[in-house]
Amino acid sequence: MAIGVENPDGEGNPPKFTAEGTAMLDAFTAQFSEVPETGAACVGGGMPGVMLSLVSYPIEFIQNDSRIVMVAELETQVRRVFIDGRGHQEGAFPTGIGDSIGSWEGDTLVVDTTMLEEWPMRPWPRSTDSHIVERLHLTKFDQITARRSGFLAGVEEPLNDDVLVVDMTVTDPAYYDGPQRRIAYYQRMSDYATSEYACSRGLWYDQLDELRTGE
Repeated sequence: MAIGVENPDGEGNPPKFTAEGTAMLDAFTAQFSEVPETGAACVGGGMPGVMLSLVSYPIEFIQNDSRIVMVAELETQVRRVFIDGRGHQEGAFPTGIGDSIGSWEGDTLVVDTTMLEEWPMRPWPRSTDSHIVERLHLTKFDQITARRSGFLAGVEEPLNDDVLVVDMTVTDPAYYDGPQRRIAYYQRMSDYATSEYACSRGLWYDQLDELRTGE
């Protein structure tokens, strides 16, 4: 579970947009009287937001010889990072989580993500030219300066003092004023910490009610 995110430049976590990027974001929202909350409709924001979210939704990591699968409770977003030496899939359909390949540099996993679809929404918009590089390694809690976010109040305690460091750089000249680097810190949680993100069932029940016949 993510316990904290920091900007190594010390300028706050929101990304720095270009004037053109800000104009595109404003133009998108200006089309609507109100933009509905994406999570209420089970619409995942994708990368990089899913890895930088500080709400108390954990991410389960599952690894075998060919891939690391990350299953986020938040909108049930699923990432597959292929670690068997393959390159990016040519002609892959752009998605919110993109096409990710990983390689090891010693004890650091380097994840390269491309083929991301357009997402014209703050806080982390994307164009199809978005490129994300993550460097993941393990450390201990007493080796980091970040402390647990207040958003995590009330959740169970981590299993130990292990910390997964996710050092991420997002590049997208359509929106951002230069590369945007953020560092997220995760701690280990119980296998039972992840629940079903079932908002789609509620939406279906709402539709049933609208179609209910008279009794």
